[in-house]
Amino acid sequence: MNKVAVIDCQVAGIAGDMLLSALVDAGADRKKAEDAIFACNGFLKGSRISKVSFEKVVTHGFTATQLQMDLKDGVHERRGSEMLRALAGTCDSLGLDQRARAFALDSLKSIISAEAAIHGEDFQSVHLHEASSIDTLADLAGCAAALQDLGLFDARVFATQVAVGGGTLKFSHGTVPNPADAVLRILQGKKFVIAGGPAGSELTTPTGAAMLATLAREGSVGYYPAMAPEKVGCGAGHKKFDGFANILRIVMGSAPLEGGLEKDTVCLVETNIDDASGELIGNVIERLTDAGAKDVTVIAGTAKKGRPVYLVRVVCDTALLDTVLALLFAESGTLGARVQRVERFKLPRAVVTVPVEINGSTFNVHVKVARDAQGGKIMGAKPEFEDIKIIAARCGMPAKRVAELVGAQVAQKTVAGDGIQ
Repeated sequence: MNKVAVIDCQVAGIAGDMLLSALVDAGADRKKAEDAIFACNGFLKGSRISKVSFEKVVTHGFTATQLQMDLKDGVHERRGSEMLRALAGTCDSLGLDQRARAFALDSLKSIISAEAAIHGEDFQSVHLHEASSIDTLADLAGCAAALQDLGLFDARVFATQVAVGGGTLKFSHGTVPNPADAVLRILQGKKFVIAGGPAGSELTTPTGAAMLATLAREGSVGYYPAMAPEKVGCGAGHKKFDGFANILRIVMGSAPLEGGLEKDTVCLVETNIDDASGELIGNVIERLTDAGAKDVTVIAGTAKKGRPVYLVRVVCDTALLDTVLALLFAESGTLGARVQRVERFKLPRAVVTVPVEINGSTFNVHVKVARDAQGGKIMGAKPEFEDIKIIAARCGMPAKRVAELVGAQVAQKTVAGDGIQ
């Protein structure tokens, strides 16, 4: 069996306090979550949390857990870099393991990066407004501690489509359409499906979106994966709505394995392209890859009447099928495509964050780890090349050399079991 979890945000969206409440409702140690929240005190000048509790509430006939806090925060704007230092200090004071710490920091970094892109500012200098309060730190640190306690960093985490609400929002820069730009930037390009409604109000917050994107790396799924449910947690938000309960649900359990292998269903899309240049084929591959296709293969062949032809074969998630077909028709000139839904068996895998040292600096690198189907032994660990490129740019080194250095450190940690669990 393989540990899995589903974050169900298709009705009421997701906010940081709702996720933390759902984790506690599902069995995370309440005391550890409260300690993580109180640990935020002392790291942000002018801010203090004086009371924390997780209370059982009933909303629209459903029982859920709700985070309640008394806090004082006299500062309404802080640099993102200040928030990042405060969160790092909080995590260090708690002694969180590397994966929990990286989860919290990566989530906050995605918020800061989104705000920097929106306002055209540098990552180090951009100011946060709504996300600058101590309750943002509380949500991030609390969820990191709860996820670690539940062992969910060892699980495959899925998400449903994300309800974002509707209408407009009023915040520090005036009135804007909902969903907020930060939510869209955070989820952009990450295979999440958003849906408006069922309320004309904000349902998904930047903090909630950031933690969802950091946890559920496979994006949204149309249906729950095959699983044996073991724990269910419901976290209630503070807004009240007509017609539905403002609840985020998390379901944890085990997925059956076929001979120890994971199984999912993907779309196999094929088309024949003739009268095409190598440059055009290269562009098709690039566009499909950027759109999120799992794999793109091009095979050169010979068609009827001796014409040279390219067979383009694309593997993608079902949710991405329309996008893949639209790109094939627009970019290749093909007039048709064959689509099959096929089962895919694969070794259990997960993306973990591993610290590496390059030129005296420490960087967090996302590593895809594949394990033996029966015993869980690590069969391979591959660093994400996007992280390699970022490190190379910051250190002024060739990407090839950085890949060698990172690969050697990851291989050493894999053998020693240091940082790769």
